[in-house]
Amino acid sequence: MPRSATGTCNRARVRRPIAHWPRTAGPRGFTLLEVLVVVAIGAIMVGLVVLRMGDWRSDADPERQLQRLAALIEAQCEQAMFQSRPRGIRITEAGYDFWQSASEGWVPLSGDGINRPREWQGGVEATLDVSGHRSRLSDEPDAPQLWCDPLGELSLFMLTLEVAGIRVDLTGNGLGRLDVERRR
Repeated sequence: MPRSATGTCNRARVRRPIAHWPRTAGPRGFTLLEVLVVVAIGAIMVGLVVLRMGDWRSDADPERQLQRLAALIEAQCEQAMFQSRPRGIRITEAGYDFWQSASEGWVPLSGDGINRPREWQGGVEATLDVSGHRSRLSDEPDAPQLWCDPLGELSLFMLTLEVAGIRVDLTGNGLGRLDVERRR
């Protein structure tokens, strides 16, 4: 029997086929199929969350346009309180812009940032009732029809956008509360 530094050597040892070798006790990992199934389930879950939470409406949606206008009116009313000067909103057939009261009367605000004029999107038809009276939007007024005073009060109004049988109203009460309501 030959000797080695580590002990005796038995060359007559029986060799086992590879299939019968003992398996290691450590983790083996995942197969490609298992990984692909987990990735597919994750992608489906992410897709459902995005569809559920995402707002896929276009900018031309009348409800979205009025929600944006309501937020801008609230910002103008806050500025009226901070600056102690009335702010106004002029509504036309084409869109709307923002004004401020000055010693010479109502003057349009600069056309940049949050105060820039905006146009209606998607061919909507706008109608405006202020304090129960219909305003003619075809005649572009020289001053705003709606205004916020420095005490936080807002004109009573109802602005309606209508397109393809969908009607959306933005209503403002005297206390500065704005409501958007969609009707069919």
